[in-house]
Amino acid sequence: MKATAAIALVILALSLSCEERIERTGMPQAINTVVVEGLLTNERTNHKIKLTIPYGTSGQKALPASGAFVSVIEDNGIAYPLQEVPPQSGEYYTPSMRAVFGRTYTLRINYKGKEFFAQDRSEAVEPLRAIDYRKVDDSPRFSLSLGANGQQSNYIDHSISWKNTIACTPSSVCEGRIIFYDLKTIDANDIFKPGKAEFTFPLGSVIIRRKYGISVAYKNFLRSVLSETEWRGGVFDVERANTTSNVSGGALGFFAVTSVVADTTVVVNKP
Repeated sequence: MKATAAIALVILALSLSCEERIERTGMPQAINTVVVEGLLTNERTNHKIKLTIPYGTSGQKALPASGAFVSVIEDNGIAYPLQEVPPQSGEYYTPSMRAVFGRTYTLRINYKGKEFFAQDRSEAVEPLRAIDYRKVDDSPRFSLSLGANGQQSNYIDHSISWKNTIACTPSSVCEGRIIFYDLKTIDANDIFKPGKAEFTFPLGSVIIRRKYGISVAYKNFLRSVLSETEWRGGVFDVERANTTSNVSGGALGFFAVTSVVADTTVVVNKP
């Protein structure tokens, strides 16, 4: 017994002596590339391309990639130079323009002597089907019934607000957002993804839907993002990896061109 106790004490002492506190010194190193977040649509507006510098250390905030020369070039040769607004923000805006269906658009970035390119073209977007929402049990609140919305890959962004209803109080947040992805793929990690709390809203809420048609490359990018975010934590998680990208030169992120249709609905009691 004494020998056993002595051995246990030796093992404990060795395990404690092996602990070493490591202090991180210095600043995290920025990766020598950029992250691109860009979306052109068929709406006439100033479209935004956001550029940031990623860090190799987890938990660090990405910095804006400021001072880049950015342009979008249509396949007919028309070029749209982008302007950084506000300065030092890393957010670049096109002149007022719309992405024409069927045309290819090229994003060109020159940042600190490195050039990056990306291309995409919009796919047709099917009309929105009638919105479907239901009352939650016997409560005065409603929830969306989400499901397939057409035969082609798409996603629908729902912006919901009840700021102008009696249900909105000064201390509450009276708006929300739901994005439903219908990528027309069969993914086990999508089917068995973790459950989410039901999002509900009161009578009189205003729902603005925006449906985006997506190219094959954009669909693959969204699928890789979802595999690392919303679909993670289920039974069939995939091994972690960087998302796909259509930007050359080792850059991250995606430059997308889409067609959009939208509608607005006021939530009323159904008969």
